[in-house]
Amino acid sequence: MNTSIQKAFRILSFIAAHPQKMSLSEMSRELSLNKTTLFRFLQTLESLNLVEKRDGYYVPGIKLFELGSKVPVKQLIIQKVHPILEALAEEVNETVNLGELSNDQVLYLHKCESRRSLQLSAHLGSYIPLHSSAMGKAALSNLEETEREAIISRITLEKKTSHTISDPGMFKARIETERVRGYFLDIEEMEVGLHCVAVPLALSELRFYGAISFSGPSVRFTRQRMSELALKLKETSEKIKIAIRLGGNYEETSQSSG
Repeated sequence: MNTSIQKAFRILSFIAAHPQKMSLSEMSRELSLNKTTLFRFLQTLESLNLVEKRDGYYVPGIKLFELGSKVPVKQLIIQKVHPILEALAEEVNETVNLGELSNDQVLYLHKCESRRSLQLSAHLGSYIPLHSSAMGKAALSNLEETEREAIISRITLEKKTSHTISDPGMFKARIETERVRGYFLDIEEMEVGLHCVAVPLALSELRFYGAISFSGPSVRFTRQRMSELALKLKETSEKIKIAIRLGGNYEETSQSSG
């Protein structure tokens, strides 16, 4: 692999992730690059309009924004995670869902369906409440406590069923308990007869905070079954993070590393 391209990419990624002013010496230390080498790369990137120098500091350039706008982040994520979610749905024969925290709700972005006839009918592009869904609680758990509490203070904890949590204090406590456990449940909180299990999916480099989940009828989704499915979701969440970080799907990265 071309090491110069790797270094240039590292520098661009670093500048994009650290918009605050940072001196050449500080960047050199953080990136573990010689100052002379770093300066040479920055000059080249500046000539290509990928970075700009303002008041002696480097910031993302207009060309970087132009390139980024041509590949919508959500589309990129869906393309990367689809083969991973598809393999999971095939393995456990349950429909797996991908959702994102958006507008104080969960937006359904993608799903890979199972072969079962009885399953949740979730429409892509639709929104579901945070407080009455496993995906909502999982997505919220990605955030810092102050940001999470700000959202909870804004939303209405409407009773969907007799099992829905409608008290803000109880809702915060529930998120913390399930965050420590590592997975989140919806036991007929959204709809009678429907159970759901979810785990968080945070791709901070893409500013994506969401969750992946399984949903199904209560007769099939027992607590034991959901505990088993949660382990699969956790494994899958890690596979997705690897695929996004390395820029390929999990199968490809696994084979290349072996």
